[in-house]
Amino acid sequence: MKTTTIIEKTIDVECRSAIDAHVKETVKQMWRESFAVDARWLDMYFDKVYHPDDVLTLTAGDDDDVIASSLLLQRYTLYFHSSPVPMGYISGATTLRQYRDRGYMKQLMREALDVAYSRGDALVALIPASKRLFYYYDRLGFSTVFYIDEERYTDKHVFEYSGKYTAIDPAGSHEVYAAVDSMLRERDNVVLHTYDDFQSILADVTLDGGHTIVLRDNNTGGIVAVALVAPADERIVVRELLSTNDDARMAALEYTRQLYPGRPMSVIAPPDARHIPIHARGMARIVNARKLLSAYALRYPKLSQSIRLYDPLLPQNSHIYIIDRGEVVVNDGFGGRIDLDVTPEILLSILCSDSPIGDIFNLPTARPYISMMMD
Repeated sequence: MKTTTIIEKTIDVECRSAIDAHVKETVKQMWRESFAVDARWLDMYFDKVYHPDDVLTLTAGDDDDVIASSLLLQRYTLYFHSSPVPMGYISGATTLRQYRDRGYMKQLMREALDVAYSRGDALVALIPASKRLFYYYDRLGFSTVFYIDEERYTDKHVFEYSGKYTAIDPAGSHEVYAAVDSMLRERDNVVLHTYDDFQSILADVTLDGGHTIVLRDNNTGGIVAVALVAPADERIVVRELLSTNDDARMAALEYTRQLYPGRPMSVIAPPDARHIPIHARGMARIVNARKLLSAYALRYPKLSQSIRLYDPLLPQNSHIYIIDRGEVVVNDGFGGRIDLDVTPEILLSILCSDSPIGDIFNLPTARPYISMMMD
């Protein structure tokens, strides 16, 4: 069997174009067979989101001409403790039915981690397609660090607000995107999106029969709320709700209720400090510990810690890291006291936990949030 990542640059341009087209169509067909997706959505995704440099494939052991497994390793940025770090995102991981249970996907996932490290990612994230897959990815060193809160409202609920707002069209608007990016960065630990990502997200919502509600404050003229809304069975789901203040948030929810009268509503939101159940959403794995810890140390220049990390899958991470005065130094000969002696999954779980957990280890912590992904 053979793993293919980025096509070699030395290949003739015309030949490479033909190979890219073949791989694209093959992967698209694999998605069609493996996932319950609408044909229009699939066309949109492979037209607007898919990029040949993101695809990793593994050929069958008995036939190098057959792609048995594939996945996309896409590029994102995680605003990690308010410092931007490059993040890989795995989507569409699938194996042809006749080649499943042979270890192909496990091999391809390990290759994806190596590729992510090589191209400079600090970590890799994914959203498991089912609960059982959380245990599968856990064995590859992924930690469950992304959680969501779900607010539920009946069809009779009225959202009261006092300001005056006007709904505007978000399509193609750089102003709307800039507002979304700014509101995302108000969160301490969040996945960011590019302008092109956001346009694809809007198309995704529309294909699902939903709406993107954007509210402009009539007094200030600024964009103060953005809500991505789509029907799901008998309910309405607000997939993302960003706002500059509580009044604008209530206004966006009331606009949503008026668009879909007589239907209960669920609002997906980041977990907050309230003591309510939260739901596991996604996982992440460290692939470059020094890069991640350097971004972390930059945010907390007064922090002093010594961390011994053992990574059985990515041995390049297995070092002693000294965090001091905003910098990270690798010192495997360090003879002082080790504050943490951990694996990557435990380290990431600590850094991405609630503050009471961080207090135990004398580390600043914050839960990360991932949203508007198109899986």
